[in-house]
Amino acid sequence: MKKIAMLTMLFAFVTASFGQQITPKQDWTETDYYKKSKKQKTAAWILLGSGVALFTGGLIAHSIYIRPRADYPSAELTEITTGEIVATVGVLTAGGSIPLFIASSKNKKKAKVASVFIDIEKAQVLQGTVFSNQSFPAVGVKIHL
Repeated sequence: MKKIAMLTMLFAFVTASFGQQITPKQDWTETDYYKKSKKQKTAAWILLGSGVALFTGGLIAHSIYIRPRADYPSAELTEITTGEIVATVGVLTAGGSIPLFIASSKNKKKAKVASVFIDIEKAQVLQGTVFSNQSFPAVGVKIHL
């Protein structure tokens, strides 16, 4: 009889208790969004700068490689040079910075909209043999998406 009573009380306590969420939400604050935006913008500028440098270096290497030959002055070279490959990689790298600039601006907008608030939450608490609602303060972040 003691085991059944203890098991029943344990089951009642477990159903009334609350704990960690299964899929926790990450509440981002205004400073978190600003930090993320700054890191994304820094990465975008690095990609853009390295892309422009690669493109310029590729064009220079390509112009040095192609010289008119004396035996075939009007002949065109059909092979792909290393300079063309480097220039193409530079264009793709610079193009890869565009999504980072866009994401950075979106995160900056979210940071401007974020607001912090204090709310009163209610939870069921077992007091003796009765479940009662107990209020407690909670701090939250409200983000308008």
